Amino acid sequence: MNLLEEAWEQREKIVYRDIFGSMENNIYPLDSSIFLDKYAQDSFDPRWLFYGVFRIPPNEKRDTWVYVTSGMSNPWETDDVKKYSGLGMEFLLESKDGGDWGITTLHEMMAYNILISVGKYGDIPLLDYGDKISLQNREGIKKIILSEPMDYRNTFELKSGEVDLIQLIGIHDNGDLVHIL
Repeated sequence: MNLLEEAWEQREKIVYRDIFGSMENNIYPLDSSIFLDKYAQDSFDPRWLFYGVFRIPPNEKRDTWVYVTSGMSNPWETDDVKKYSGLGMEFLLESKDGGDWGITTLHEMMAYNILISVGKYGDIPLLDYGDKISLQNREGIKKIILSEPMDYRNTFELKSGEVDLIQLIGIHDNGDLVHIL
């Protein structure tokens, strides 16, 4: 196996199970329409369709649903270990329900971050802790803030480098923060 395959397997088979508990192998990959339609791109890198979201039901570690991205930490461009693996991050959100909205939300955030990483929006930095994003698809929640995880470690190591785990926290109309959406 090469470094990409080793890091990918380590993240999905070992690290995520350690952090989030038992999980199914079902991943919801990005679809070309998110780049072509939602973000009006003329083209996209086919590797981006290997990025996805796991929806992890409540289990022995917690009574909430967890949605976590997989792929932004893939070391696509190198076979050398770096300080950060790939983009150096993965996103997560926690919910009381297991609806598809969590997948959609993380797909949009991940696709936007990928497009930032390749310069489609000029010279702006990747999404990071403290950033606020408007959110249109959750009733009562108008914005999200990117934060260090509330109940999970904020970094993990892969064979290819370090990865920050960034949690999406909802901000209600009244300004209250909600870490379980």
